[in-house]
Amino acid sequence: MKILLTSTSIQARSGTYKVLKNIVPFLREKNEVTILTTQGDVDIECDRLVQLSTTKIFPQYYFMSDLSKLLHDGFFNDFDIIHAFDYPIHLTDFLTLKKNHIRAPLLISPHGSITEFNAFPLNYLKKIHNIFMFRYKNRISKFIACSFAEKDHLIESGINENQIDVAILGVNSDLKLDFSKRIDKTITYVGRLTKTKNVDLLIKAFAGMHNSDTNLIIAGPDYGQLSFLKNLVKKLNIKNRVTFTGWITEKEKMEILSKSSIFVHPSLNDIFSLSLAEASAAGVPVVAFDIEENSEIITDMVTGKLVKEENSESLGETLDYILDNPKLIEQFTNNGLIMTPKKYDWRQTASMIEEFYSNLMYHN
Repeated sequence: MKILLTSTSIQARSGTYKVLKNIVPFLREKNEVTILTTQGDVDIECDRLVQLSTTKIFPQYYFMSDLSKLLHDGFFNDFDIIHAFDYPIHLTDFLTLKKNHIRAPLLISPHGSITEFNAFPLNYLKKIHNIFMFRYKNRISKFIACSFAEKDHLIESGINENQIDVAILGVNSDLKLDFSKRIDKTITYVGRLTKTKNVDLLIKAFAGMHNSDTNLIIAGPDYGQLSFLKNLVKKLNIKNRVTFTGWITEKEKMEILSKSSIFVHPSLNDIFSLSLAEASAAGVPVVAFDIEENSEIITDMVTGKLVKEENSESLGETLDYILDNPKLIEQFTNNGLIMTPKKYDWRQTASMIEEFYSNLMYHN
């Protein structure tokens, strides 16, 4: 098969980047893979890389003027399958609106981007966008959910269940941490600093813990929340115990996880957290609220702890409980190392996606 994968967030090294970085090598074993993306550094090996210039319209929405030329030149009809990642973005919108001129089946992997909403005014712009674009949802052959939680969200959004397939994401099973570097009572969050991640709940929970000799590391790029979070840390008088690292490399992430006693994912509406699954697979005890996909990743009191009540007080009490019981940390570490990599495997993810492609080609 000749496969076209499209995304505008590869350079941001976000979740989409991790997915493509890990599934493309497997897809290339039997297929020819082209990646269409924006200009900038791309370290994902593929058979062909096409990069277009962009113009920023709204935050995270970039107009690609050269798409019309590619369509006119028949570029898109050179492929058996077109798989778009991320939504809403201009590239995915263009392919949807022009689908009548494109022969290949079109799939979309939204990775939560349909149902997650940021702060005003982006939340209203996104709702308006979705109302308009959902008029054309039947032009999409398949929506690929990355968890059963996301599938449920897509159905609630008005997408027919028969239009949805699930391809569970994987984790890197070769993540080896040096736990001799583990520092007692170090709590870590790794991810984007955006409203949907609810990092403020973690900070409030941390401030209220009776383990006052605990340190908190918050690592990840700023998506509009850094200033607010720093002010919150200052207001709660915990500045000397909280470290903001900013964006980190994979090597730096491994070093931070090696030091960590607990990894916390405080989001209340994520559909799948790669960082949470990776931390568990690497042997870091994990804590998250008992919602949606978190219960798919964490086996409660086996690989980590699910917090039943969705508030900072309950989160803080859970963190104190684990730190007060060091044997739990050892138990969660050992179980995570054994169990989580068996549940999440990138080759299996790629195989499922490849099967979806084949089925669409057969029925197209």
